[in-house]
Amino acid sequence: MSINYHFSDERDPLTRGRGIGERWRAQIHGTAKDYAWLFDAAKLDRHTVRRIAEQGYEHLRAWSPGLATELEGVAQGTGLELWEVAALNCRTEILVRGSIAGLKECTAAAWLPPGEPPRALQTWDWIPSVGNFTVLKHTSPADLTVATFAENGVLGKAGINSSGLGLLFTLLCHTSDGTREGVPIHAVARQVLDTARSVQDAVDIVRSAPLTASASFTVLTWDGRSADGAVIEASPEEVVVLPPEEGFLLHTNHFLDPGLARGDRLAAIGDDTLPRMEVLRERRSVMTAQSRTEWAKGLIHHWEDGAPVCAHPRPGAPETDRWETKMLISFDLDRRTLVLQEGGPCAVTADGWTEVAV
Repeated sequence: MSINYHFSDERDPLTRGRGIGERWRAQIHGTAKDYAWLFDAAKLDRHTVRRIAEQGYEHLRAWSPGLATELEGVAQGTGLELWEVAALNCRTEILVRGSIAGLKECTAAAWLPPGEPPRALQTWDWIPSVGNFTVLKHTSPADLTVATFAENGVLGKAGINSSGLGLLFTLLCHTSDGTREGVPIHAVARQVLDTARSVQDAVDIVRSAPLTASASFTVLTWDGRSADGAVIEASPEEVVVLPPEEGFLLHTNHFLDPGLARGDRLAAIGDDTLPRMEVLRERRSVMTAQSRTEWAKGLIHHWEDGAPVCAHPRPGAPETDRWETKMLISFDLDRRTLVLQEGGPCAVTADGWTEVAV
């Protein structure tokens, strides 16, 4: 596995996208090939993939023209067709219409200690065959410096901006997914990082987006004196904001809001998201430790322990169900720094963290 770092001074979205596409052409082509395989495994034909990608791009162009223009630049830089780049950014919107039963992806934990910056950590889980990612750093139209981690050619995922806002991202699946057209959920994460300076800003941005897939955004802020935080559960049916419980924000891959939970797809099939949440609740005090290395080590919990917070491919499982924890994602909101380490909690080391300051 490898992480690419792309730091751009370009303010024009077309030029920025073209620079990303030209520099990481081979890697983005590789990601497109990986997802073409995954779409095929989900029994989605090329015509269907293209149709959903083009719909998502058109909704993005109406909702955030700058982000749509950046994708045009990526397409120009890579030589891929625009719909192929759009498909990478619409991968969740495409996959929710497919036959893969579970789309497990990530465990997130945060704590808001009184009078101190929030502490946050998430695992990022995905299939073993995808092993190449990019950290993008740029200045947004709102004059915020942003660092976000994402797959090659994708606009964003988890990250931080220079106003002191950080975002963690976990996938959700709802019965309303795929029932209407909408903006790519990964583009919504990027828009929050590009423009939001408060939790309420983030909520307003998410609510402004028409959606066709679901996700949760754990949003945290620190202004040097006080912290704020919430989990935003977003679905095509509704967007709900969940406040901290006794200072903690914990999330896996199912809806916690009682109303949205009635349409949850992963909990309904007995997915491992429920036992992972039980582990988080049992071990939430690990987030009160002094170092993120301690936080990560406190979340070492495998299949044989009852829930794969630290995921490894299970022998014999289908390739599309062989999840592994590829990355630990954190941030220091006081120092305005994105913090990453490759691998899962059981592989963490104190000197393995990489920092990207904004």
